[in-house]
Amino acid sequence: MSVATETTARTPAARVIEMAGRGHRSIPVLVTLAIIWAVFYSQSSAYLSFRNITNLTLQIATTAILALGVVFVLLVGEIDLSSAVLSGVCAAVAAGLAVNSGLPLPLAIAVAIAAGMAITLIEALVITFGVPSLIVTLGGMVILQGLILVVLPPEFTVSVAGTSFAKIASTAIPAGTSYLLAAVGTLAFAAYGTFQYRERLSTGTRTSPVSVVVPAVLVAAVLFGGVFILTRQRGLPMPVLIVAVMLLIAWYFTTQTRYGIHLYAVGGDREAAQRAGIPVRRMVLYSFLILGACAAVAGMIDASRQLGVSVTSGGGPLMLNAIAAAVVGGTSLFGGRGSIWSAILGALVIGSISNGVQLLGLTTEVQYFATGAVLIIAVAVDVVLTRGSLLPTRGRRS
Repeated sequence: MSVATETTARTPAARVIEMAGRGHRSIPVLVTLAIIWAVFYSQSSAYLSFRNITNLTLQIATTAILALGVVFVLLVGEIDLSSAVLSGVCAAVAAGLAVNSGLPLPLAIAVAIAAGMAITLIEALVITFGVPSLIVTLGGMVILQGLILVVLPPEFTVSVAGTSFAKIASTAIPAGTSYLLAAVGTLAFAAYGTFQYRERLSTGTRTSPVSVVVPAVLVAAVLFGGVFILTRQRGLPMPVLIVAVMLLIAWYFTTQTRYGIHLYAVGGDREAAQRAGIPVRRMVLYSFLILGACAAVAGMIDASRQLGVSVTSGGGPLMLNAIAAAVVGGTSLFGGRGSIWSAILGALVIGSISNGVQLLGLTTEVQYFATGAVLIIAVAVDVVLTRGSLLPTRGRRS
């Protein structure tokens, strides 16, 4: 078949797939989330109540932060299976230092984050020498399962109830302060948008003030709407603020800096990035270091919510949920495509299913079936968008 024939033979479906691959991949995620909410709300009006939405945001905080770290690793074309257990190890380190050793909480948190980054640095160094990340992190997961037994005291548990450690998750920011933070965030975003708008004008690029006003209005609606909903109980939960700050920092570095350009270049085509002078090995190391920090923060928030650390910390479906959140949210398993917003969107999808199942008193099997189905569909969509066709790739005939 000639090139001309191939071009003319492109179906409307192929053109739609191509546009979706280049466009906003978060739209299908938002549609899926709306469907999930509608289904559960039809079964129980309490599902979208202020109280339950607040509970949902608290439940997904750990998954969202861990998924944020996973996104950075996926963007460079790697994968990590050990970060969930690592979060438990870091939580055990922080709780042991703050509760058992009497170390000031900020210092204990810093040590735990440093420990998480050190462990992922070791894994990344092995990976950069050519060992597949799947094998390295699978082995790392097993090692960390033994390490948490070493870090924990002989009774294999550390209780943080009644300590300053427990306040990480239980602290609520008053409504007035929360609205002030929303206003500051909106103004900062609008100011940065205005700065970019003036830079485009100075370079002769044709642009419209609408490109500044519309995003600022949307950000204001999200921030003030979120604060309104989440402060209806005691106030804005501290874990929600931590997630928001981490997402904003990650958004800035992945979209507004040279680091972000290099990150996507390495994931898109590692050999081409190497030829262009991009430090590929260093970018892989950076991604795993970020994952280590995110795992430590996620583990400490989870330990604060659970009021303790044990041998089961970081276990269960946490690793699966974090990877699923990143992929369901729109980050490609093949590297180079996705955004940090995938973490929160995917965590909302996974968490909404779990929350709805628990609220309706359904069996755990339903949650696993639904989560697994959503993950498979998300990966299938990613494969279709990657190859640009609904049909499997076949050898072309001349």
